[in-house]
Amino acid sequence: METCRKISLIAKNDEHTREIGTLISVRRRKDLNHLQRRQQQRAITNSMIQIALTYGCKSFSRGALIFTLNDRSLRGTPYYKYINVLRGLRVVCLVGPPNPKILTAYWHEKTKRRVRI
Repeated sequence: METCRKISLIAKNDEHTREIGTLISVRRRKDLNHLQRRQQQRAITNSMIQIALTYGCKSFSRGALIFTLNDRSLRGTPYYKYINVLRGLRVVCLVGPPNPKILTAYWHEKTKRRVRI
């Protein structure tokens, strides 16, 4: 819990995360609060999502943008000392920054287990 608070404080002062804009969760007809529920279940905060959108590796899959945090993308950032907490975070978006429309966020287990120095 303490590391999440420290990450949030660093993200609040980071100029790069301010460029993201407001986080908009996509509301599907069947599941109106999917993103909020998954964030709570998986212990993912909004500042972690902002970090993934700012520093994550960008890829495309089935019409969606996917941002993944790994060791290389966090190297040289103020979040490098929290690499074990942030490694493997994936954010799936319909529209990327600024003002991204987010479908879901989850921990990618294969990336989470892969430690690269």
